[in-house]
Amino acid sequence: MNKPVIICIDDEATVIESLKIELKKAIGEEFIIETAEGGADAIELVDELLKEGTEVAVVLSDYIMPDIKGDEVLRRIHFMSPNTLTIMLTGQADLEAIGNAIKNARLYRYLAKPWQPEDLKLTVVEAVHSYLQDKKLTEQNLKLQELNIELKRLTETQAQIIATRTAELEEVNKELLRLVNLDGLTQVANRRRFDEYLSLEWLRAARELQCLCLIICDVDLFKKYNDTYGHLKGDDCLKQIAKVIEEIVKRPADLAARYGGEEFVVLLPNTELSGAFRVAQNIQKTIADLAIPHQASYISPYITASLGVAGIIPDSAQSPLSLINAADEALYKAKDQGRNQIVINDILLADESEN
Repeated sequence: MNKPVIICIDDEATVIESLKIELKKAIGEEFIIETAEGGADAIELVDELLKEGTEVAVVLSDYIMPDIKGDEVLRRIHFMSPNTLTIMLTGQADLEAIGNAIKNARLYRYLAKPWQPEDLKLTVVEAVHSYLQDKKLTEQNLKLQELNIELKRLTETQAQIIATRTAELEEVNKELLRLVNLDGLTQVANRRRFDEYLSLEWLRAARELQCLCLIICDVDLFKKYNDTYGHLKGDDCLKQIAKVIEEIVKRPADLAARYGGEEFVVLLPNTELSGAFRVAQNIQKTIADLAIPHQASYISPYITASLGVAGIIPDSAQSPLSLINAADEALYKAKDQGRNQIVINDILLADESEN
């Protein structure tokens, strides 16, 4: 069977070459990297690969191209290959273009150009893992279907066989639920579960006119930690942090999740900004109390975290992306101001009070 393919689309040869180098470092030889110098070339390449029976796992596309814009290219590719994950690389895409890609092209993430190599690496690795997980889920679903067909053939006299198969089905279903909802490394909720839960809580908060708050927590200088102590220590560090965050977030309606890489999110329904800020303070203090040594950090001898906090009373004029962007902006300020601190973005609630 052919190896899965990752496709890079850009009309600049230097960008294509840079992407190939960075992706080769990130994924090694497990995937084949193909390139296209424009939207039309990319669509033709995908068509050829699919006819050969080759999997197209991930597509990275520039937004501004002379023939077809990136969001439209990704939409067409998604129509041809619905399981393919897409990433938009852009310095000029507006929210409408990004929204179109999220809605119509299964956009996994967008990265600003020029991108940070480590950010690109983590994004592509996470996308590849997500693709492989989805593939495993599909295989599990096929197994479920086969088991269901087998169950239908069993007669009433085969009660013991039916009981055995039912137990197998229950185990498969448990495994499916685990794969769907949990991050494999940290065992907290994953990005898929967070996105799903945010959509549900957004609608509920809009109906009940309640405040919905989000905390984004980023482990400071985590790449330096990995470079100094190795990836096994890095994984153990993320596990410890995930555990303490989950212990802090105790209310049944709250959700702690791994957002990607070294980022964690905490969704707090029916919570004012002041309450979300206290939760963020507790998270920051508890991470500090772990006293995980970080000799490569210029901030502290131990692991620290930067946190962005935002809240909103949802309405029809906005989307969940508004809350994510607001918390992300606060996190950026916390990092820009020296890290190991908490910043609140209250612009969304200020807008609500003005209305």
